[in-house]
Amino acid sequence: MGLRAERILAQLDAAFEGDSTHSLAANVASVRAENWDWLPPNGARSIRAIVQHAGGAKRLYVDRAFGDGTLAMDDPIVQGEGALDTPEDGAAWLHEAHEGLRSALAGLDDAELEGERPTPWGGAVPLPDLLHVLLRHDLYHAGEINHLRALAQDNDAWAW
Repeated sequence: MGLRAERILAQLDAAFEGDSTHSLAANVASVRAENWDWLPPNGARSIRAIVQHAGGAKRLYVDRAFGDGTLAMDDPIVQGEGALDTPEDGAAWLHEAHEGLRSALAGLDDAELEGERPTPWGGAVPLPDLLHVLLRHDLYHAGEINHLRALAQDNDAWAW
């Protein structure tokens, strides 16, 4: 693996599990069982639903960019069927998705980062751009989970 690929992988790892406050994995780990399916007033997406979306999307991105491109949104592995019953199950399922991304990147040299890869939404983009989308996606949904969890646990106020 080249230096540039290593740096990108380190950034993806940091967004996924590197920071106890901002990473996706840390925020999922802070969820209590009673908050997993909780919805705020007028809300439509639970933490469980956000975890399903984040993990399913990561699987789709990896399949399109590095696999055979056959996974569909309704595929049981993308939907997390049987894998999202508890926060702990969801965390393990997310880790599996992230490990799939890590495995796909592990064999790349820096020259391979220059090529375009297919995306889940159609078309192709430069691989670093696609990986940046995944990084932002993890951080975005980490923040959503953090806020929903704080609302559910009635501790949404700033500490300072």
